Amino acid sequence: MSLADLTETYNPFVATPRVRGQEWILPPLPEIPVHEPGYGCWQNPTSPVGFLLDFTAHGYTDTNVTVPLPVTAENACRPGFFCAYLNVTNNATWPVVCPVNSGCFFLREYGLHCKNPQGLFEPIACPSGYYCPEYNVALPCPAGHYCLTGTVDPIPCEFLSICDLGASVQQHYGILVICAIVDILILVGRTMATNTRFLKYVDRFRTKQVIKPKSDDAESGLPAYPEIRQKISDGFNRILEGRENVKISYEFENLWHTIYGGQSILQGVSGEIQSGKMTAIFGPSGAGKTTFMNVLMGKLGRTDGKLSINESIPEMLNSRKLIGFVPQDNIMIEELTVFENIRYSARTRLPNTWTDKEVDDYVQTILVALNLAHISNQLIGSTLERGISGGQRKRVNIGMELAAAPLAMFLDEPTSGLDSTIAMDVIEILSQVASFGMTIVCAIHQPRVEIFELFDNVLMICAGGATAYFGPVAMAKPYFENLGFVFDGTNDADTLMDILSGRGALRPDIPPVASTVRSILEEWKNHIQMTRPDQVMKTPQMSAGVELNKLAKYRGASFWRQIVLAHNRSIVQQSRLFSAFVMECFVGAVAGALMGISANLGGTEIFTGFYVFPYVTLSSAPRFWLLGMYAMLIGISVAVAATPSGVKVFGEEKVVFIREFEAGHNPTAYFLGKNISVIYRVALSAAHFVGVYFYFAEAPIKPTMIYLLIFLNFFGVYGMGMILSMLLRRENATLVAVVFVLIFEALCGFGPSLTDATNDGYVILLDMGLNRWMAETQFVLWLEPYAQTIDLDLASQSYGYQFGTTTRNLWVMLGLGLGYRFLAYIALMWVLHVGNLSTRWAKTFFVCLIIFVLSVVLLFTVKV
Repeated sequence: MSLADLTETYNPFVATPRVRGQEWILPPLPEIPVHEPGYGCWQNPTSPVGFLLDFTAHGYTDTNVTVPLPVTAENACRPGFFCAYLNVTNNATWPVVCPVNSGCFFLREYGLHCKNPQGLFEPIACPSGYYCPEYNVALPCPAGHYCLTGTVDPIPCEFLSICDLGASVQQHYGILVICAIVDILILVGRTMATNTRFLKYVDRFRTKQVIKPKSDDAESGLPAYPEIRQKISDGFNRILEGRENVKISYEFENLWHTIYGGQSILQGVSGEIQSGKMTAIFGPSGAGKTTFMNVLMGKLGRTDGKLSINESIPEMLNSRKLIGFVPQDNIMIEELTVFENIRYSARTRLPNTWTDKEVDDYVQTILVALNLAHISNQLIGSTLERGISGGQRKRVNIGMELAAAPLAMFLDEPTSGLDSTIAMDVIEILSQVASFGMTIVCAIHQPRVEIFELFDNVLMICAGGATAYFGPVAMAKPYFENLGFVFDGTNDADTLMDILSGRGALRPDIPPVASTVRSILEEWKNHIQMTRPDQVMKTPQMSAGVELNKLAKYRGASFWRQIVLAHNRSIVQQSRLFSAFVMECFVGAVAGALMGISANLGGTEIFTGFYVFPYVTLSSAPRFWLLGMYAMLIGISVAVAATPSGVKVFGEEKVVFIREFEAGHNPTAYFLGKNISVIYRVALSAAHFVGVYFYFAEAPIKPTMIYLLIFLNFFGVYGMGMILSMLLRRENATLVAVVFVLIFEALCGFGPSLTDATNDGYVILLDMGLNRWMAETQFVLWLEPYAQTIDLDLASQSYGYQFGTTTRNLWVMLGLGLGYRFLAYIALMWVLHVGNLSTRWAKTFFVCLIIFVLSVVLLFTVKV
C-alpha cells in the first residue's frame, strides 16, 4: 500500500476497527517516498496538507535562551495519546493536524471525540476502553478496571462495581446493595414493632406487677384503691427526701402586670394560695386568668406589687422544676403512646437517682390512678389519625405533670372542650391529688356547679384583671347575696359568671348601678378594708427558700441523660412516621435517578476539554459548562429532597418543647439529642440519592467521595431548614425554606461564576451556600483523571474553581452544616427566652444577625 491508495473510507484505521476487549493492532506503515511532514491526511494523502505540531516548544530557559525540547517519542506523542505510525527518526511521520471531514467536524463542534484520526500521522487521545502504556500501543482495559479517554494506566474499579473487559466506565452498585439491605432490616424491624401480638406481650410484661383497676371503664374517676393511693403518696414522699413539711404556698399583694402600650392585664390582685388546697381562678374570657397564673409561675414578670413563695423572693428560687403546668391545649407528641409521653416527662424531671425500673413503676401507678392503663400502648393520634379520646388526652396532659411529682400544679382551663361527666372526673382526680399536699391552681370557665364546689378557694377576676372576690368557694354565694344579687337556684357558677360580666340580677330594692363591674370591684375593696384592715404581707426573705432550692437541685435527669432521652424519643417518633421516612428516601432516590440518567450519555463521557500543548488544535468543543450546570442541578435536587424534612425536625414540635423547657428540660440537651437522631435519617436519604445517582452517572470519582459530598450537602440543607423552622410559622416555613435553600444551592459558581462574583465583590453570597463547595470538589475530582491529556488550568479558569482544595472544601461543608445548626440553636434559645419572634422588627433583626454572623465565620474559614 502506498500513500496514493489511502482515502477517507479506506485506510488502516477503518480497515482494522477497534473491537471491545481486543488489542487495537494496525497494519504496517505504507511506503513513505517523502521525507517531510504533512503527508498522509485522508483529504489528500499525497500532498502536504497537514500542519506539523511544534512538539519541541515549551522547553526551558537557560541564561535567557530558550532551549527547545529534544526530539523524542515521549515529546512527540505525550502520555495519554496514541500515535500508531510515529517514527521519530523519520520526520515524515511526525505528528500533524489534518483537515477534518464533515463528520469529524460535527462531532468536535458538539464536544465529542472523532472515532479515528484524520490522517496516518495525526495523534488521537487513547480511546476510551483502552489504555496506552506506550505511544503506539493501545491495549484493552483489563477486567476489574476502567479506562477513560487518554488513560495510560487502567483505573481499578471500586468494590461492588461492574467493570468488564474493555470497560470505559465503572458501574457501581455497592451503595444500592447497602441501601437495599438496610431497607430490608428497617422493614423487618417495623413489622415487628407494629405486630399486635408482640405489642400485647410487651404490655403484659410491662404492667405485670402494677395494680390495675377492676374495670376498664375509661370514664371513671380516680380509683379509690388504698394500694394505688399509697404508691402515689410514697412516690411523693421519696421525692421530697424526707422533707414532708416542704410544700409550696403563694402570697401576693397588689400584683400588677402591664403590657407595652400601658394596658393593664392585672390590677392590684392580693391574696394567698395555700398548699394542699385547690384554688380556682374564675372569670370571663380575657379577664387575665392565664396571665395571673403565668405571673405566679414566673413566666411573666410583675410590673408592681409583692410576691413570695414560702415567704421567699421568687426570683431567688429555682422553682421551675418543682412546678407543673397543664396548658389548655393538649400539647404532647402525637406519634408516641400514652405510656411513652408520660414516661418521658417522668424520666427527664424526676430525681436522677431513680432507676429506670423505679420510674416505670411510678408511671404505671399514675396510669392506673388516671384510668389510662388500658390504653397505655395506644398512640395519642392526631386530627388525621385516630387515637385516644379528648377526655383521655386531657388526663394524659395531667399525667405528664403528675409523673414529675411537682409541689404545685397550674392548669389552664382543664375542663375546656370536655363534656360535663369527663370534666367532673378530671376535677375529682385533681382533688384527690391535692390531698397529697400538692398546691393546685386551675383557671376555669363556666363549670357545672358540682365541679365548682370541689374547689377549696376561688379568685374571681373581672374584665381588666381586678379582683371581685377571693376566698372560700362556700362563701362566694353569701358574699354576693349580701351585695343584693339574686341566685336563681340552677347553676350558681353561671350566676357568678354573669355577675362578673356586669349582667347579674339584683333584688328590686338595689339600685341598678350596683351590678356594674366598677361597683363590684369597689365593694370588694371596701370588704377587704373592713375585714382585714391590719393585714400586711411579710417581706420576702432571701434565705427562706433554701429547702426548695436543695430539693430542686437534684430534680431532673443529668445533661447527658437528657441527650440520650431526647435522642431515643426522636428515633421512636421517626419510626412511627414511617411513611414520611419512606417518602423522603423515595424522593431522594428519584432525584438521584434523574441526575444520574441526565449524566449518562449512552457510554459517552460527559466531559471534554482543550488538550494539552501541542494538541490544542485537535480538541473538541469543551464541555466545562455541562459539569458546572450538572453540579447546580444536583444542588437543586438536594434542596428539594432534603429541605422539607429539615424544617420538620423542630418545626413540628416547637410548642411541645416550649412546654418542656418551662418544666426544666435542658434546651441544649434537647437540641443535641434531636440533631444526633436525625443524622441516621440524613445518612440514609443521602445513600438512596447517591446509590441510584452513581449507578446511572458512572462518574470517574470514588463512590465514597461522592457519598461524602452528598451527605454533607444534605446535612447542611437540614441545618438551613432548622433555622427557618425556628423563625417562621409552621404553615409557611416549608415553602419559604425550599425557595431560600434553592437560591443558595443554585449559586454554586456555574452562573455567575466564582471569578465574576469575586471581581464584583459578592462572592460571599456564594460561599455561604453548601453547593458552591460541593460543585468545586465534584468538578475537580471529575477532571483529575484527565490530567495527562486535558489542560486542567484552562478548565478551572472557566468558573474559578481551584484544584487541590478537596480536603478544605469538605471541612468547609462540615463547618457550614455545624454553623447552620449553631444559628438554629440561637434561634431556639431566642424563641424560648424572648418569644416566638412575633414582631416584624424582631424577625428582621434576627435574620440580619444570622447573615452577619455567618458571613464573618465564612470569611474567617476561607482565609484560614
